[in-house]
Amino acid sequence: MKPRIKLLPAIIAVLMGSNSAVAQIKVDETISVVGQQSHYKVDQAHGAMRADISILDTPQSVVVIPLEVMNDQLTVTLGDALRNDASISIGRVTTDRERFSLRGFTLVENTNILKNGHQHFSKYRLPMALIDNVEVLKGPSGLLYGQSTPGGLVNLITKKPTYQSLLNISLKGDDKGSLRAMVDAGGSLDQEEQIRYRAIIEKEQNKSWRRYQDGAKQESDFLVGALMLDVDLSDQLTLSLHYDRSDEVAGQDSAGLVDSQGKIVGGRSTIWEMPWAQVDADSENYGVELSYKINDNWLLSTGFNQQNNDRERWESKPQTDDYDVTTGSYKQKPYNKLETWDQAAAFFDITGSLMFGDIEHNILVGGNYLDHKYQAQKVKGKMAKGNLIERLTIAQPELDYADAKLKATEYDYYGLYAQDLMTLNEQWQVLIGVRYDKQHKEAADNSSVLPRAGLIYHPSDSSAIYANYSESFEPQGMVDNDDDLNNGMDLKPISGKMFELGAKVELFDGALRLNGALFDIKRSNILVNIGTNDLPKTVQGGEQQHRGLELGGIGQLNDKLSLMTSLMYLDAEYTKHDSLQGNRPADVPQWTGSLWLKYSVTERAAVNLGAFYEGSRLGDDKNAFNKAGYTRFDAGVSYLLAVAGKDLNLRLNVENMFDKEYLAGGENGEVNIGRPRTVKFSINYKF
Repeated sequence: MKPRIKLLPAIIAVLMGSNSAVAQIKVDETISVVGQQSHYKVDQAHGAMRADISILDTPQSVVVIPLEVMNDQLTVTLGDALRNDASISIGRVTTDRERFSLRGFTLVENTNILKNGHQHFSKYRLPMALIDNVEVLKGPSGLLYGQSTPGGLVNLITKKPTYQSLLNISLKGDDKGSLRAMVDAGGSLDQEEQIRYRAIIEKEQNKSWRRYQDGAKQESDFLVGALMLDVDLSDQLTLSLHYDRSDEVAGQDSAGLVDSQGKIVGGRSTIWEMPWAQVDADSENYGVELSYKINDNWLLSTGFNQQNNDRERWESKPQTDDYDVTTGSYKQKPYNKLETWDQAAAFFDITGSLMFGDIEHNILVGGNYLDHKYQAQKVKGKMAKGNLIERLTIAQPELDYADAKLKATEYDYYGLYAQDLMTLNEQWQVLIGVRYDKQHKEAADNSSVLPRAGLIYHPSDSSAIYANYSESFEPQGMVDNDDDLNNGMDLKPISGKMFELGAKVELFDGALRLNGALFDIKRSNILVNIGTNDLPKTVQGGEQQHRGLELGGIGQLNDKLSLMTSLMYLDAEYTKHDSLQGNRPADVPQWTGSLWLKYSVTERAAVNLGAFYEGSRLGDDKNAFNKAGYTRFDAGVSYLLAVAGKDLNLRLNVENMFDKEYLAGGENGEVNIGRPRTVKFSINYKF
């Protein structure tokens, strides 16, 4: 692992050195925000157009999950937040990360997750303490961000430096013994407010309801800290710097096991890994951005971001498919693995508007670059036997990385893009765009040209009907199998194409926004085998098609009642495949829905009620077993208590309040077991 930077002392020094951190609050008309938030509703999603354009003027289905919702729900992980969008399904969850699918397509961890518009490598537990809101951008977004699967992208918007002084201290926990303490501070470091900061640190000690076979709980320790600075170098030029680091040490818990009928083997709380199996993940993220206001209409932005991720895993690697129901015996294949990912990303954007004749043009011209490197060392131990019935554990083997082989891969790519949103008149807008993308990788060079087109009709100032066409691509390498008849053959990128028709309307003077969309996505050039298992012959030609309907709403129904809700129907199928043709992809439900309500009893007291529905799903791509659908109900209450002239915010939530037993995401026959009833609490004080 890399030497650890002393992040906590650095942040404390900033807090103690800032005279404005606990000083009197100043009112300033200029506040750094992304969009305008009122009772859950956010009016912009910067990532959808790489510009500050209204959601009503965006010909694409977009959902923004705001901080207020995440606070009300006492969100701990990204998966907790994404449950508010029915188009997202949570797949397999392991100790160190979560997997997701969007509109039924897997979100790839190093291409489909963005952080402030950068491609963000996300094979680690993403620190939600740093997140201000989450943008879900539906459908192929290859034009703006490059290679990705066609379901869409998730863009994490981090908290920003503030002009006004800010100091929040919070403590969260649950009835399983977890505790999380956070300090969030911000403000100006000079009287002219030309230097602004935000500093955040959170320490978590998480305890799971699941147990190892010796009776011990699965636990994790998580620390994250961040420092962000905005510096006005002139009236036109702003420099932004950011740094964050997280470190997690956690016991391993990959999943449970289900039989051919979808029944849990060994009990809901049983962990198949050995108690000594754990992961140590360290992630560092830093970068710089420059924003130059050329004039009142044009803005130049450029930035660079570097990620360094180290992960060491001590695995007992239970072979659940080897489980003997009669004896309780199963194999363990222990190993140690040390991995390092380094990813550098850069971009430049020129955005602005101009009039050409009677047509207004909102123009984006830009480019982005990504350089990705990976190294791994793995050393295997001897096969051992565990026993679930006898609760038999095995000793941790002593393994030496000197016996390991080094594996390394790397690639880089760049893209250039241009986009024009043309406002023809008060009713009609047209969007056109194009991207050129080039990847450099050993035996896997690929280039692509992607178009994007959209049409918007506004029946009124508060409504929009739109249609769009967009594409995605996923570069492939070559066939790398000595036994394959096509070994060494270059492979074309897997492509995705989408047609979408949708509508958006704002009601109650803009307090509530409703949206709906019909979509048809086709993913082509999937790898298939036209040979035999003994003599494979890999070609491209597989295809899957996902068609669906989405409905949603967010905002305020009246002075007391706010909501966030969504519903999706999805018809997904492998339409061409050598072994999966006609099958439905694993863990892709036909119906999903979510509803979260907030009712303000008084100006200081509120109650919440949530319902999350996921229909029946097929447990694997072979459609060998079925997972029953379920509805989970949550509830909560909050109260603002005046203490020393400031607000002390008290919250108490109950997740899965009826203790519903259900199966969540998984893969390869392993499945995550839904959390039982959990009582959560939080105490937050704003100085």
